[in-house]
Amino acid sequence: MPCKLCGYVYCKDHLSPQRHKCTMLENVEYVKADAFSNSIVSQSPNELHMPSSIDTVNINVEPSVKNVSSMTSITDSPYWLSDCLEDAKNLIVEYHDEKPDDKSFVDCANFFAHKTFDVKIQNNGNASGDINLIRGLLSQPLYKICIHDMLREDTRDNRRMITVVLVHQLLHAIHPSRMHDFTNGQKGINKLEHELANRASYHDALLNLESLNQSGKIHLCNM
Repeated sequence: MPCKLCGYVYCKDHLSPQRHKCTMLENVEYVKADAFSNSIVSQSPNELHMPSSIDTVNINVEPSVKNVSSMTSITDSPYWLSDCLEDAKNLIVEYHDEKPDDKSFVDCANFFAHKTFDVKIQNNGNASGDINLIRGLLSQPLYKICIHDMLREDTRDNRRMITVVLVHQLLHAIHPSRMHDFTNGQKGINKLEHELANRASYHDALLNLESLNQSGKIHLCNM
């Protein structure tokens, strides 16, 4: 089986990153230790806090993965999250004309075709969405994304908001060198997210997310 961090294949006894002294361990950041535990953590909106720039990863968590489509996976999650993920990917492919930071991929469609995304509904104490981004590694094989459980019900509005949240997190994967604001003269993730959402007529989802943010029920990323 492949290591969740470096992507190399190991036997069961050496699959844990600690067992094969994975070189990616020191680079892991932007994810909570319990971000991908099997149970959903109940937490009131007032207890939510923003992720720190460097957090600890629970490396021993190895959830079972069910393939939904080419290089896309959903673990212990509602089936409709796969629809939101595909909508977010298609939105980026159609409206985002910048190439990924990793120049080995000619475009975003090619990038998505070679990546695995694991999406869960889970209130892990962070913002509306959270991704295990490994800074300094342009091409990690697997990205895990948590969506705040405020959006766990399968409704039209929630689907549209989750799609926008996933656009934001996928942009982090495509452009790991960029922060939320302008970076070295390049548009930040927040700017790109809003531009793409508006071009794809998801402005209502942006407004709904902002409303939840203003009410204190959910927090938007401010990293």
